[in-house]
Amino acid sequence: MIKKTAIIIGASGDIGKETAKTFIRNGYSVAVTFNKNELSLDKTTDFKSYKLDLTKTEEIEDFFKNVSSDFDYIDTLVFCSGIAQKRKLILDVTNEEIDQLFDVNIVSATKCIREFAKIIVNKHPSNIVLVGSFVEKNGCSCESIYTATKSGLSGLCRSLSSELGNLDVRCNVVAPGFIDTKMNNNLTSEEKDEIANMTPLKRLGTCQDVANAIYFLASENASFITGQTLYVDGGLILD
Repeated sequence: MIKKTAIIIGASGDIGKETAKTFIRNGYSVAVTFNKNELSLDKTTDFKSYKLDLTKTEEIEDFFKNVSSDFDYIDTLVFCSGIAQKRKLILDVTNEEIDQLFDVNIVSATKCIREFAKIIVNKHPSNIVLVGSFVEKNGCSCESIYTATKSGLSGLCRSLSSELGNLDVRCNVVAPGFIDTKMNNNLTSEEKDEIANMTPLKRLGTCQDVANAIYFLASENASFITGQTLYVDGGLILD
C-alpha cells in the first residue's frame, strides 16, 4: 500500500502544526519545515523536520532535493508560512518591510512550488495548497502590502491550475478569516468578541477548521477541484 507524503512549509506556526497533525491522523507521512522553532510531534510517526530559511534560494533548493531522497511518494505541498504586516499607512511602510513581506509571503512560495514541481511532475497525481487570507477579497486598510502578497497567491494559484492541470497537478488556496492563533494575540478579548459577533457563525475560527479545509483540498474527495480559493471565515466575507 502506498504511503503518501505531504510537505508542509512553515509547520511551526499554529495552523501549520495542526495541519501536520491532521495529515498524520489520515495516514500520511509528513515532511515539515521550521526556521526558529522546531515542531515537536510524536516521533514514532513517519515524520521528519527540516530547518529552512525561506529567504535563501539555495536552502529551498537543497530542502526539496533532500525530501525527495528521504521519502518515496510525495504528492502534496502545503505552504503555510507567512508573516503579517504591522498596521500602518502605506507612506510609513519601509523598504525593508516591503521586501520582507514579499520575500516570505509570495516569492518563497513561488520558489517552493517550482522545486516541488520538479520532483513530482510526470510521476503521479499531486496537489498544492497555499494558505492565503480572507483580506485578499476586499482588501484591508493599513495592511496593503500584506494584502497584496496574499492576493498574489490566489493569482498564482489560478495560473498554476491551468499550467499544471494537464500534468495532473491541482492547485488551490485556503483563505482563513479571523483564526484564534498567536498571530492574533495582539487583540484584546473585547476585540475578539466584537469580531466574533460580526461573523455569522458567531465565533473565531480554529486552527483545526483551517487544517480540515487544507486536508480536504489535498484529498481525493477534492480531485475535481482546482484553481479555487476556499474562504474559511465563518461567513465574514460573503458575495
